[in-house]
Amino acid sequence: ASYDGSIERASELLLVGLGKNDKWSREKLRKRTAGVLGYGKCQNAKTIHLLAETFSSGPIRLDDTAEIIPETLDRADYRFDKYLSPKKDEPKREIDSIELLYSKKANKNSLVTALGRSRVIAEAVNFTRQLINEPANVMPPRELAAYARKVAREGRLRCQILGPSEIKRLKMGGIIAVSQGSHEPPQFIILEYGVAHKKRGTVCLVGKGVTFDTGGISIKPSKDMEKMKYDMSGAAAVLGIMKAASRLKLPIHLVGVAPCVENMPGGGAQRPGDIIKMYNGKSVEVINTDAEGRLILADALSFTEKFKPKAIIDMATLTGACAVTFADKAVGIMGTDSALVEKIRRAGETTGERCWELPLWEEYFEIIKGHHSDIMNAGSGHGGTITAAMFLKEFVPIKSWAHLDIAGTAWLDSDKPYHARGATGVGVRLVLEVLRNWK
Repeated sequence: ASYDGSIERASELLLVGLGKNDKWSREKLRKRTAGVLGYGKCQNAKTIHLLAETFSSGPIRLDDTAEIIPETLDRADYRFDKYLSPKKDEPKREIDSIELLYSKKANKNSLVTALGRSRVIAEAVNFTRQLINEPANVMPPRELAAYARKVAREGRLRCQILGPSEIKRLKMGGIIAVSQGSHEPPQFIILEYGVAHKKRGTVCLVGKGVTFDTGGISIKPSKDMEKMKYDMSGAAAVLGIMKAASRLKLPIHLVGVAPCVENMPGGGAQRPGDIIKMYNGKSVEVINTDAEGRLILADALSFTEKFKPKAIIDMATLTGACAVTFADKAVGIMGTDSALVEKIRRAGETTGERCWELPLWEEYFEIIKGHHSDIMNAGSGHGGTITAAMFLKEFVPIKSWAHLDIAGTAWLDSDKPYHARGATGVGVRLVLEVLRNWK
């Protein structure tokens, strides 16, 4: 909205301190924006007018502000409360509208564009969070595949879902082995966008989709096991990115792949010591059935070769070791293409989904080199985040690949300024920022 005298009619004026100009940043803008929303709800405000230009300072341009503020408001307002019984004596505090005010008509077109883009991205993030937050009895592999079909219909994407028979026919040994202990059949999701841009090169996105992870025979401790519904955060992020890419009309050929399974300790479950044959023909000895994510990702990474991609990015809640290293502050990133890794790192600084690179030195492969097979799916336990990536590297069909371990950042155990407890949707904004600036 443009300035029309709304400030003169406002019943209350809120002054927000932004600190020193040279310390002002995108992340601080997000936190201040969430603070304004919280204050407005506490005051039972129905309408909030924000003077956009007063938040634009230092390195943050007006266009940036017009994108960051609405995106943050949409994400800060999200709550996963569909299963809560409504409380009659506790009225819901909701704000009807928030308007961005600006003074120069010349800025209108760029601000409207930024606003529209931000709402699409925020909607994709919240869609992803909703998928992840759903309990595993509501969101098994087949239901996640149903949402993929819905995303495809709405965005006019190509969609193919491979079921158990096709997965067996293709000899995807990792997916077969992980899923065989569950009554829930595996699903292999393939979404394709922007075929018209194929000449500019293809980017493949791969997301880990373990809808619930008990650890299998190598069963996890009961404490915090309920959080293993979050183990499909990578797959959900791929769906969210594909949803946004079609609405943003990105000029890029994008293929999203998500192997989806449930890892259970049933009577047919794989055992420690089993040796399986993967999609690309390599043999793997299963040392730990709780190192299952790399098994399904390995088949998916190998499968992307058929699309002849220029680059592959995978996202996975892969290792507890990553959360131990970075807590919930950073995504662990590793890869075989320093330029791609640097693109993602820079995008992380812009979006606030920060990444930190770990090495992929060849010496680390010695930890998982097989005795009775080509590779073992787990090593000594030391360097777990790196050895997991080294395992995946054996199945990457091209030179340009980046692996994002989002284990520490995929969910929050308590509310943060612009994120409610639960799934964060990490990876959606990060990868979309990379794709928006793809050359």
